[in-house]
Amino acid sequence: MISHSQEPDGPALISIDAAIERLREDPACSDLIRDAYLGRDVRDSARRFAASDEFAEVLTLIGDRVVSATVVDLGAGTGIASAAFSAAGARRVIAIEPDDSEEVGRGAMARGGVDVEVVAAFAEDLPLDSDFVDIVYARQVLHHAGDLERAVREIARVLRRGGLLIACREHVVDDEAQLQAFLAAHPVHRLAGGENAHPLSRYRSAIRKSGLRLRRVLGPWDSIINTFPTVRTTAELRQLPVDWLERRFGRIGRQAGQLALVRRLVVRRIDRREPGRLYTFVADKP
Repeated sequence: MISHSQEPDGPALISIDAAIERLREDPACSDLIRDAYLGRDVRDSARRFAASDEFAEVLTLIGDRVVSATVVDLGAGTGIASAAFSAAGARRVIAIEPDDSEEVGRGAMARGGVDVEVVAAFAEDLPLDSDFVDIVYARQVLHHAGDLERAVREIARVLRRGGLLIACREHVVDDEAQLQAFLAAHPVHRLAGGENAHPLSRYRSAIRKSGLRLRRVLGPWDSIINTFPTVRTTAELRQLPVDWLERRFGRIGRQAGQLALVRRLVVRRIDRREPGRLYTFVADKP
């Protein structure tokens, strides 16, 4: 979890560990904690993440190259993705995590028995050789970077030619008003600060200016990576536009939902450009 300067107005902030503990104690937040893989049982979170449709989709995007690859899990947090990549056959997994906390950082990784290399560093200054890494995986990381453009340049530097960046679940806003609405609604940010979001154009620009080649941009409803936990499985995601049409137009709507073009149009309508909506970026190093 990589911090930055977006701080809420109002009462004094508490630590991220204290914020997570407070949310865990609130019965109304039990689903949020579970779905964010923030329960105290790191091993349980790691098992559930490795078995999730989200991680299965990540492996689909990567393809066979994950086997015997050197993978950097950037902003690794509790290490759930590091453990998943290790189990998926990666030759070497390096978890980059600057936070030493017991609940969301390196302390949680150690407590959960995540058995990978762990490095204390920020994305903007990676202590890794150039042209060294096959895959950089960053889940909910780039929007936390203090300097987005520098962070992506560092990712590009450490990737080998042909190496892959998958930046997942990045928060997107259109303007300052959307940013403030997103921050005001974010439960952890209200307690501890540290959240952020950028316009879609800034992520695209940072990736391209780094020298990486942007291969895919997956929008809020394009992939289970972005829709979880609103939609929990790939099958549910595929069915979503069909159900939407059937609710509104009955049998005719269900029949129309069998057409790929119609499904795409429905998904665009469902995407209301909510503040903080999630995008995933796939890029490689030419």
